[in-house]
Amino acid sequence: MHSGIYRFQFPYLGSNFSRNEKNEVEVCYCDVEIRVGQPVDMVENKLVTVTITAKEGTPGVQNFIAQIATKIRNSFFDAIFHEKHWGKPEVLESQIRWVEQHLFSNYTTVMDDEIKEVQMIWDEKKHAYHSPAWRTLDKAK
Repeated sequence: MHSGIYRFQFPYLGSNFSRNEKNEVEVCYCDVEIRVGQPVDMVENKLVTVTITAKEGTPGVQNFIAQIATKIRNSFFDAIFHEKHWGKPEVLESQIRWVEQHLFSNYTTVMDDEIKEVQMIWDEKKHAYHSPAWRTLDKAK
C-alpha cells in the first residue's frame, strides 16, 4: 500500500453533448482527493477516503457519481494498493469511504457547502459501482 494524499482533476462527460462553435463537446472535470492510510480515517476503520468535488460552473457530479467512482477505483486502486505482482489488491468495501462535495460557498448566493457520504454497491464481476445512496456527512471528515 502506498499511503499518502493524491489530488488531481478527473474528466467526465456531463449530460450536455451539444457542440460549441468549434464543433467540440465539453468535457467536465471534478476535483478528486484520495486519502490513503491517513490517521483521521484509520480511526474510523477507513483505509481510503475518496472525495469528489464538483467544480464551479460544471454540472454537479451527483448523476455521474457511480461512473466516476468506478473509473477512479479501476484506474488508481490497483497501483496504490499493489503489494504482490501476481494478484489484484483486495480492499474491503467497508474500508472505503466515498464523499461527494459541492462547494456552493464559492457562488454569489448564500448557501452552505454540501458534503455527502455516498454508499454504493461494488459489482465484482463487472468491476463497477451502482445504486448510489447519499447521507449527510459531518464537515469535519
